[in-house]
Amino acid sequence: MLSGFFYSLNVDVSANPFDTLKFSEFVRSLPVPTSLHVFRMEPLRGHGLIVLESQLVYNLIDTFFGGEALGKARVEGREFTTIEEVMIKKAVLAVLKNIEASWVPIEPVKASLIRSEMNPQFTAIVLPTDLVIVTRFEIELEQSAGNLVVCYPYSMIEPMRNKLSSGVQAEIEEIDTNWLKMIKEVILNSEVDLRIQLGKTEITGERLLYMQKGDVIQLDNDATDPLSCYVDGLEKLKGFIGVQRGFQAFQIQDKIITDCEN
Repeated sequence: MLSGFFYSLNVDVSANPFDTLKFSEFVRSLPVPTSLHVFRMEPLRGHGLIVLESQLVYNLIDTFFGGEALGKARVEGREFTTIEEVMIKKAVLAVLKNIEASWVPIEPVKASLIRSEMNPQFTAIVLPTDLVIVTRFEIELEQSAGNLVVCYPYSMIEPMRNKLSSGVQAEIEEIDTNWLKMIKEVILNSEVDLRIQLGKTEITGERLLYMQKGDVIQLDNDATDPLSCYVDGLEKLKGFIGVQRGFQAFQIQDKIITDCEN
């Protein structure tokens, strides 16, 4: 029941969710007390850090036990109780499960909780001058909201840089059969413009101006040569014209295959 509660929370990523900064700068930005949790992501090297601000912790617990979570809990001057620590651990384990799921397309990882602290000075996952990647999330409750922060050392993410920059591509492309059937029906029922070109030639503008009814224009092909058939302006067929059942007709001799149809 606890896991189901924490998985049902609404999570929004803020307008600028990613920051890259020195670890010392990140630690100085954290209030005291804060719910800090060191974790590992095997097979990646190093440790990450999950931060739940105190007000978010109290609001989560208040909501779970039937309160309104109005964000009025006193957060300074006291440590978390045993019950609160149990609830916090449940929430952090749910976050770790989501971290594992989010990494599956890039690299399958096993996230595990190492320890929990309240003082940022005891969570030195890297040297103060080392770079860390900080991701901030806003957790929305019914009457309030709070921040959750995930901190990755750059040295942990760096081996995955190529995979992250190239994006995620599906190994197997799934075909939507219903969509394919619909497109096929549309194509088969579409009307196309089909024209037979009897021939072509070039004449001067002067000759065109003086043409009269009954004049003969000599084409550039022989009467026995096959004619071109154009479908919507593209040459697709070769054949001969004739008469069938009293109507003019075109008998197909060859089909013209373009490079895109090979």
